[in-house]
Amino acid sequence: MALPALLGMGALISFFTRVVEWFVTRIASRFTSRLAGILVWTTLYITLLIALASTFALIINGISASLPSELAAGMGAVKPDNLEACIAAIYSSKVAMWVFQQKKQLIDWEQGRPVL
Repeated sequence: MALPALLGMGALISFFTRVVEWFVTRIASRFTSRLAGILVWTTLYITLLIALASTFALIINGISASLPSELAAGMGAVKPDNLEACIAAIYSSKVAMWVFQQKKQLIDWEQGRPVL
């Protein structure tokens, strides 16, 4: 009589083990997929900000190179050395604020809050 009861316990333990395994797998896959998505978007965002900063620097340097020599020398006397970096930082911060506002609106929309 004891042997069938022990065989039933093995099946019961196997069933509960599979349920716990399925539950842990679902939680882990959801967490890792969200984390991977966040990392991809953060990397893309940082890459775009760096590209924006370098584009501004190249545009300003290109404008300075295409000016007549007297005007370029006059601008060189007035223009600070880090003008390109300052302009890139200003516009990058504006883009960053816009992206974060869009992200906040999306989160509010997903949670059912009124979007202003």
